[in-house]
Amino acid sequence: MKYKRIVIKIGTSLITEKDGNINSKFISNLSKVCEELIKLDYEVVLISSGAVGAGMQLIDKEIIDNTNQKQTSVKQVLASLGQPYLMKHYQEIFNKLNIKTSQILLTRKEITEDKSTYLNIKNTIEKLIEFNIIPIINENDVVSTEELEGEKFGDNDTLSSFVSNMIDANLLIILSSIEGLFTTDPNLYPQTAKLIKEIKNVGIQDIDSLGGPSTNNLGTGGMDAKLKAIEMASVSGTDVIIASGKNPENILKILNGEKIGTFFPAKLKIIERKKRWLLNNMSRSKSLTVDQGAKNAILNKNTSLLPAGIISVSGSFKAGEVVSILDKAKQLIACGITSYSNKEINKIKGKQSKEIINYLGYIHTEEIIHKNNLVNL
Repeated sequence: MKYKRIVIKIGTSLITEKDGNINSKFISNLSKVCEELIKLDYEVVLISSGAVGAGMQLIDKEIIDNTNQKQTSVKQVLASLGQPYLMKHYQEIFNKLNIKTSQILLTRKEITEDKSTYLNIKNTIEKLIEFNIIPIINENDVVSTEELEGEKFGDNDTLSSFVSNMIDANLLIILSSIEGLFTTDPNLYPQTAKLIKEIKNVGIQDIDSLGGPSTNNLGTGGMDAKLKAIEMASVSGTDVIIASGKNPENILKILNGEKIGTFFPAKLKIIERKKRWLLNNMSRSKSLTVDQGAKNAILNKNTSLLPAGIISVSGSFKAGEVVSILDKAKQLIACGITSYSNKEINKIKGKQSKEIINYLGYIHTEEIIHKNNLVNL
């Protein structure tokens, strides 16, 4: 399969040396791979662990020795110290190859509960990709306190599956310190453990029988977390591969068709999943009626819906909601996630995108519904 948009998850064991220092050599090798991916016209998003490990290097050793490192507040302190230090390494190393990077810190609530925030994050990532800037995403451990336990992802494997779903990634590559999924733990049974090349339908039974906790004190995931994340990603239409990240060039080999690691094919095509989700959340009473030009552009050219093509607005809705798109005969032709409320659209309908700021005093996006948030019905 020809992939386009790729999410690469980097484990703590790769980004951090055995002594806890940031592995600059790994980041350097990764930057060269990303440079090649950009040349080949791939769209890349990185999910990077390592903030807590980086923080360990920036705090007095005596404090750490006399503290329970698993305590939530201590991990928050380490993450707060380590995150900017980690990003400094990424930016300095990637800048040497003229690759721009950005930082995004997320909690589960922002992705799963708040529609407006979800859309803002999605649009930001889409725009970064459009500008050839690589987003580097991590969980916001500083605000994920014990009181907010339900808002935590808990591990970056889970975060990577949520992000893959959000941006409709074709492929999620989970880079680890091991080569893939084995029949048994290769650390405990190196002689009998065999690499599994492909699992077509990962399910609960696989998680229970093949999963296991992390062997790295600084990491929060393990094979158990990876399998749960893979199940979520595959249902959302994303192929997943677990592979060794000790040699980042494995990414290029995978995209070149080489059988590396363990492959988990998607259970559903992205367009099918997106169409099903949008239809399930669509309201016919919340709709936009468009002119013939906009209808042709949506149905035949796979373009975004701009304010200029909108004739009328029906119903009350906020930004982030799924609305119907009707033609002049009131026939349903598409649906999508709107970037503006009904009140805002009424002020800018029929106008050019460059005029939005004149009528609203601000601009969220140039599009009312971006093509990546729209499905032709």
